[in-house]
Amino acid sequence: MVPLHPVALGLVIIALVVDGRGWDLLPDPLGWLLVLVGTRALPTTLRHRGALLTSAALALVVSAVVWPPAVAQQVSATDDSVAWALSLPQLAYLALLADAARYAARQAGASGQAAWFAVAGLLAVAAAVLPVLVLGAEVDALAGTAVLAATLALLLTTVLALVTARAPWLGGQPRALPGLPGHGADDGPANGQGDGQDGPAGGPAGGPDRHSRPKTGESS
Repeated sequence: MVPLHPVALGLVIIALVVDGRGWDLLPDPLGWLLVLVGTRALPTTLRHRGALLTSAALALVVSAVVWPPAVAQQVSATDDSVAWALSLPQLAYLALLADAARYAARQAGASGQAAWFAVAGLLAVAAAVLPVLVLGAEVDALAGTAVLAATLALLLTTVLALVTARAPWLGGQPRALPGLPGHGADDGPANGQGDGQDGPAGGPAGGPDRHSRPKTGESS
């Protein structure tokens, strides 16, 4: 399993809302369950892995509690600080995943991906911090910015998870390319290319035929 595939799918479910008479037909608890499964499959050496599991589990519990329409309506009717507190596990997960992926990408020399993950992490942190100014200092002008930052953090992290899912530094595996040496299931002695010996296809005296290929760096 490619760990970031269920993570990305779970984030998509969390981001989308399909209203069915008050119920979200794409329930967030299902999304967080997929996120938790994918997170457990991430490399054990990944930065913040334990904190990622904890925040995903907390987000799963919170989403299950507020999924019923009656509870969601009650939360929206209470003080805005309650809704902000309930959003913290999700924002914490996004920030931690972005920072872990940024660090892993930088260590692997993937500076472009590292920069994008840094942007996603900053958006998640901003979405968590700005409501403090809105609620505590009553800077209402930042309320819309906080909502926008939270939305962009979720969307950008989802896209990055899909784009970098097969990166080895995030536990992925490059997609196999059939017909290329070392990448396809057909390579090996069965087609006369994997044992290093001339077979009926090549022939010791007939020179290169339609199956022969230039030597690559694999022989080294």
